[in-house]
Amino acid sequence: MLRLGIEQYDYKASYYLSEEEKKWAKQETNQFDKPILALCTKSKEPVKNWSQENWLEILQNLKANFSIIQLGDDKEPIFEEVHRYAGKLSMRESAAILSKAKYFIGPDSLLMHIANGLDIPSIIIFGGSRPVGCFGYSENINLRNTPDCSPCWIHDGYEQCKFDVLCIKSISVNRVLNEIRGLISIK
Repeated sequence: MLRLGIEQYDYKASYYLSEEEKKWAKQETNQFDKPILALCTKSKEPVKNWSQENWLEILQNLKANFSIIQLGDDKEPIFEEVHRYAGKLSMRESAAILSKAKYFIGPDSLLMHIANGLDIPSIIIFGGSRPVGCFGYSENINLRNTPDCSPCWIHDGYEQCKFDVLCIKSISVNRVLNEIRGLISIK
């Protein structure tokens, strides 16, 4: 881009839903009496996945203030006290449900891009496997840790992390909760 004279460019995704999809999502989410927090916990790449124990702690801290919906595929872990849509919806249906969320939390994944395209304020747990400058959106809170080994670009099935995914493991639950609290106070 520098060769074209572009020094900085903030990419913004766009995602469009049909009127029928919007209507369906509204009907589907009318049951919730608190603001909706959407999350997915898994990416297809293990180096992007925060631990299930961390997600459980986040859910315990947020369930009193939010109706929590879980999106993603059927490989998502099962959590108590969340409204599970994971593995039950098409991608377009997931996007329609996501459009009703006040906030989104998840890893660097397809749902991160859809949330950005729907203007859903998001907290993305990046770790360090991919550079935020390449994949993150400036509107998001992008949590990263970049040890000397990052970015590694490790892909499942081709190589494994020699450092026990230090980059993602070092992002604490308290850090994520503090970012959520900050995001909520802004809105």
